Amino acid sequence: MAKKLLKKAKKAVSKTEKVEKKVVKAVSSAKSSAKSHIKSLSKQRRDCAVMWGMIKDGNHSDDEIKEIVKSKGFDILLGEL
Repeated sequence: MAKKLLKKAKKAVSKTEKVEKKVVKAVSSAKSSAKSHIKSLSKQRRDCAVMWGMIKDGNHSDDEIKEIVKSKGFDILLGEL
């Protein structure tokens, strides 16, 4: 009985590890959603235009972009991201 439960537990763990690896690959290959959001609003809002001018040439991750927005004090934009 205990051997069967142990086998089931090991099988479940291996399945979750495979799923986690797929999720990590999908997230890393996706384009920055924060960058695309700022770009789409850069023609309409001043805070987005300022941020777009700062990040358009760089290779910033979503977390780095959020830190820049926070340091500039654009709280409304930070809430949207």
